[in-house]
Amino acid sequence: MATSPLISTRSKILLTLLLAAIAWWYLSKPDQSLRLISAQSIITMDSKQPRVEAVAIENGKVVALGTLENLQQRWPTAKHEHFDNKVLTPGFIENHLHPAMAALLLPFHWITPFEWHLPGKEVPATQGREQYQQRLKEAAKDAPDDEWFISWGYHHYFHGEMSRQLLDELIPDRPALVWHRSFHEVWVNSKAMDLVTFTEEDLKDQHQVNIEEGHFYESGLMLGLNKFRDYIIKAGRFMGGLEQVVDVVHAGGITTIADMANGMFDLNMEWWAFKWVLDDKDVGFRTRLIPMADRVGQQPGSAEALAENEALLQKGNDKLKFVKQTKLLADGAFYSQLMQMRDPGYLDGHHGEWITEPEKLEELASAYWNADYQIHIHSNGDLGTEVVLDMIERLNHKYPRIDHRTTLHHLGYIGPDQAERIAELGVIVSANPYYLHTLGETYSEMGLGPERAHYIFRARDLLDAGVKVSLHSDFSMAPAQPLRLAWVAVNREGAGGLQMANEQSMTVHEAMKAITIDAAHAIQMESEIGSIEVGKSADFTVLEQDPYQIEPEKLKDIPIWGTIFEGQTFPLSK
Repeated sequence: MATSPLISTRSKILLTLLLAAIAWWYLSKPDQSLRLISAQSIITMDSKQPRVEAVAIENGKVVALGTLENLQQRWPTAKHEHFDNKVLTPGFIENHLHPAMAALLLPFHWITPFEWHLPGKEVPATQGREQYQQRLKEAAKDAPDDEWFISWGYHHYFHGEMSRQLLDELIPDRPALVWHRSFHEVWVNSKAMDLVTFTEEDLKDQHQVNIEEGHFYESGLMLGLNKFRDYIIKAGRFMGGLEQVVDVVHAGGITTIADMANGMFDLNMEWWAFKWVLDDKDVGFRTRLIPMADRVGQQPGSAEALAENEALLQKGNDKLKFVKQTKLLADGAFYSQLMQMRDPGYLDGHHGEWITEPEKLEELASAYWNADYQIHIHSNGDLGTEVVLDMIERLNHKYPRIDHRTTLHHLGYIGPDQAERIAELGVIVSANPYYLHTLGETYSEMGLGPERAHYIFRARDLLDAGVKVSLHSDFSMAPAQPLRLAWVAVNREGAGGLQMANEQSMTVHEAMKAITIDAAHAIQMESEIGSIEVGKSADFTVLEQDPYQIEPEKLKDIPIWGTIFEGQTFPLSK
């Protein structure tokens, strides 16, 4: 049967109208997978395009940058979120933080030399022997009767001497533990010591324990923690502390953290705790896990230990995972003034300590160096750094590596001659500038003298030598507030207001790089995060002021509105 020309024409018209309607509906419906973000200014940390007005985001990645007008012409139906009067930077990166340590400490009673402002926790400054002891006694009286009393934040230069005998006098009726501000030392009273037994084998070759004083420090700290573990690490309290860590990180405007000592207490326990808390969809940051070399395997550094470390690399996802990097510790804590110093040493005659004796340090480093791991090394004093640099030179001579990115962490004090050598060896630095702020003035009078104490963190020497420098908090060694760390690096102001060695200051731009793109470089993530570029993660810190447009003295006071993590907005007000 032949088709009527009239019907054929009518069908064509209807089909054309239908297709037009479908096209109109498709073009006019909002693009659910892509959205535009604009702000007063977006600082990219990309020298090719330092600032833009708007960014297009799809599936958690940056897909375009430019003016809002251009991006809206390209995607006319995309959702648009405007941050009125806000300035966006790349999401801040904290490349040395200890979530497990912080989760343990946050629920304890803090008595510290300087005040702390934390989400849900305000800590007043406590200075002087009398005030410290009074607050310690009062806090112990208010603590639950069925628990150990544990306090963190004691510092001998601010609070006087500590001992088992003094704790027995102050807190006689319950087990008590006082944790040094450095975390590297604890003291316990007799009630606590009575609950555990130390054998001759435990104490064999262990010179960093004083049983009579109830003092456990540096390598001896881990012996003490292993004995007291069941009393101080309680599952519910630890998990609650980890929830607090999430709030602390978010409040700092941070979108990426590196756990720079995973396995500090127990690899498996920490993994499952982190999976439960940090891998949650409502957590607005990612975590990279870097195990301590001496916590992996029955015989650290052995073939079996390396195989175990390789197996860890298969665990996790983009939000929480292990990376092919390891952590070593050289000399003692800067807060304890136990770092290893070159001549003239300490002015009062005391000596530094090794956390890992140099021979053992090189044995561990060699195993991971030869397996092509990036190595991160805790190094604090100029002698500690000298030993570490000598070691790196030997390792690279035996097995040369290009872009090994061995990173010195903390780097409290180096000599004026050491920056060039760090650069020559291809070593980079992740520094804690807060040592200068909290300790510079005090160490000028005790232990170091002003000639060295004022030169804590030689930022300018390092940068001028060509060393890539990033900043970290080592929380709770400093507030997990990258802008505050940047403020110290730029202004070099002590807690008492003294400005020290201003010629070592960073510029604002250098300090901003040190908490974004250069911080990413130190953990091999510069191709993923650290700047706002096409293909990188859509991570932003949302600020109420422009760090480049205010006085450098006010960097630390810039309010943080919130963050954007992989395209999802996380306001602090929430």
